[in-house]
Amino acid sequence: MAPECHRLLKASCALLDVSVSEFCYDAVAERFKQLCIEDERFLNILLKEDLPVGSRAYILRKELTS
Repeated sequence: MAPECHRLLKASCALLDVSVSEFCYDAVAERFKQLCIEDERFLNILLKEDLPVGSRAYILRKELTS
């Protein structure tokens, strides 16, 4: 990531009072959810995975298959 982009990301996360890691995780999770909705290949990845009960991925799978 370009240094100026990293600075913007870090400053934005500070305003939101979240870590860069949390922010990125949430962004990736939201994108993955959208891909699961739009493209069956991604949903199949989620469906085939052995997920711990209660994990965010498990809850997502339940949400998308209910």
